[in-house]
Amino acid sequence: MVILAGISEGQFARVITITNYAIEVEVNGEVHVKNTITVKNLINSPIVPGVGELRLQKKSPVKLLFLPIPFTERTSAIEVKNVKAYTKGGKRIPVRVVNEGEYTTIVYEIWYPIEPGREFTFVVEYDSDELAESGILFRTVAIPVGTDMEIQNINASFTSNWRLVYSMDAPRSLPAGGIAFYGAEFSQLPLPQLGVRWSVLLWSIVLLLSVIVFIYVRNRQKNVQ
Repeated sequence: MVILAGISEGQFARVITITNYAIEVEVNGEVHVKNTITVKNLINSPIVPGVGELRLQKKSPVKLLFLPIPFTERTSAIEVKNVKAYTKGGKRIPVRVVNEGEYTTIVYEIWYPIEPGREFTFVVEYDSDELAESGILFRTVAIPVGTDMEIQNINASFTSNWRLVYSMDAPRSLPAGGIAFYGAEFSQLPLPQLGVRWSVLLWSIVLLLSVIVFIYVRNRQKNVQ
């Protein structure tokens, strides 16, 4: 599953830059996401950012019973709740949620002027029951970040009451128009971190063993005949 999150502020791409983008994700019974974003005014006049948005989209493989089918994909909007936006000082920022077909868009409004060369930090938080793929043994979440403007520094952290067994190796910065994926996998099992998703590795092993057993049984039946 992939959740798509992009900042749409193309009209400000050359006058504002994102100096810091911190993503904090708590993966438990539901997923809580906290985006802390710092923007900087690059021009010699005050500027008001105005309306911006975070776009969310769920991408997941088609499943046969409970098994995902490789190389298949379906996209859909996701349901979010407890959405709020506020400044670094705690002042509330107007925010609303819009469902647009295959996207869910969190629209926020920033009407605070940013002086030349100065920065402005704000936070957008929300919860969702649909952000993570959860099974008996594993929980997996992946969030791509894309933007019309440069992001100078990105930091993503993931926590859960399950054990962290995989963390994506993602870039620390993005050019304008870039996109990168940030995610993690958790398990109830005491597994080490190997640099690959354990859920994929485990099902690959199960599939391989099933093929070996099938071939063995078929050969035994032929020998009996």
